[in-house]
Amino acid sequence: MGARGAVNEVLVVGDGEPVVLVAHAWGASARVMLPTVAGVPGTLVAVNFRGYGGSSPRPNGWTYADLAEELAGVARAVGASAAVGQSMGAGALLALADGEPDLFTAMALLLPPAVDEPIPAEIHEMFRRVHVARLAGDPAELRAEIARCMSPELRDARGGAVYLRAYALMLMACSAPTERPGNAPVPDRARLARVRARTLVVGQEGDLIHRTETALALAAALPAARSHVFPATAPMWSERLALRTLLTDHLAPADTPALAGHRAVTDPPGTADPLS
Repeated sequence: MGARGAVNEVLVVGDGEPVVLVAHAWGASARVMLPTVAGVPGTLVAVNFRGYGGSSPRPNGWTYADLAEELAGVARAVGASAAVGQSMGAGALLALADGEPDLFTAMALLLPPAVDEPIPAEIHEMFRRVHVARLAGDPAELRAEIARCMSPELRDARGGAVYLRAYALMLMACSAPTERPGNAPVPDRARLARVRARTLVVGQEGDLIHRTETALALAAALPAARSHVFPATAPMWSERLALRTLLTDHLAPADTPALAGHRAVTDPPGTADPLS
């Protein structure tokens, strides 16, 4: 399933309603996203974008419109009514909602990278340096470049060193192209007024790539959105339970108590949960 002429691998966890489409971050994978959404009620359908996992290879370069087309194909095939996306995946869901504003009844957009303007040149340069370090194959240099994308407060927060090691190892193992595009998810944020899905937008203070102001601007542009910003001193990776609770409460069907019957959660050993 997926975009026309290609196949997107999916990982399916759980059962029942809602069917929740899950879109991963740049350099991550469907498997890496599963710990973030573990415990969310219903059927979780985590998608590997082209070039990741068992999905079709990707030609050089990509746009958010390309990613949105892949997600649209999977969403239609599985009957998804809700969606969660992180960073690149959040941008892809935003592009999809712009094209099909009535597709989802609920969305959660974690660390959105941009709205209707490409990421600034200095942030694009951060991605370029991470990409070069990854290609060079030096884990220490890659960790150093990732650390430069974080404020000192976020970098020194509880679990920061473990996060850097896990993220660097994951990027080293990534076979997909990891260069960042210069395009924006939507052409004009005013178009998002047509999107009626209940939307949770999650930001993280101290993240120099996923800026807090971007998350707040996106929440303001969506008519049924609310925002939650994690402080740098309590980052998303060390407050995973709080993040899961936010997602579970937001995505639970309206006629279901938010925490009733949700699955017990343990993280698979060695599973990274990067936030890019």
